[in-house]
Amino acid sequence: MPSQKLVRCEVRPSAGKSSIRYVPMEIYGLWEYLMTHKHGFEVDNQGASLWIDVEESPEVAYTEPSYERVTEITLFVYSEQDGMFTRICRYFPSEHYRELKPIFLSHYVKPGVESEVGPQVREKEGIWIKREPAEVAVKVVH
Repeated sequence: MPSQKLVRCEVRPSAGKSSIRYVPMEIYGLWEYLMTHKHGFEVDNQGASLWIDVEESPEVAYTEPSYERVTEITLFVYSEQDGMFTRICRYFPSEHYRELKPIFLSHYVKPGVESEVGPQVREKEGIWIKREPAEVAVKVVH
């Protein structure tokens, strides 16, 4: 997938510092609801833009004036019960990716649980293009 619409936001626990998240736009509403209502986090400073795979379009990294480096990780986990793979895709700030990857994998790969088919992991470097919020002109009709 050469590009993906992502929402960048800040997530803050009730007593803690905020961290950046990149969430696919099509699931953002549900994700935000779960973060605020189930986990009690605050979600602020939302902004949508495109994540672009720099392997597919390397010239973008040179032509875009403002961007953040974001790594996509795709995990294919085999379910013995279902007899098929499940695809899980997440996005992380590249500067924190190495420390976040083991935390992400721990949610899906349980130590001591053996499977005939181990999880398959794919990583892709990309950029999230920073955009200025568009001003919306409102025309009032009387």
